[in-house]
Amino acid sequence: MNRVEFMRELERLLCDIPEHDRLDAIAYYNDYFDEAGIENEQSVIQELGSPQKVAQSIIEDFRSS
Repeated sequence: MNRVEFMRELERLLCDIPEHDRLDAIAYYNDYFDEAGIENEQSVIQELGSPQKVAQSIIEDFRSS
């Protein structure tokens, strides 16, 4: 999996939360990848885990706020 696939899957998994929150989350993770640099893309993906894991965390945070 690469960054594009990761982000595409994450966005798909977040389709049930409000658009504003979804866009904020996508922007946050895009910035995270940008700051790490392309040479560290795979390390970031390993650090974050699966898009499902990230989406679950975001959705849980959204529901608890």
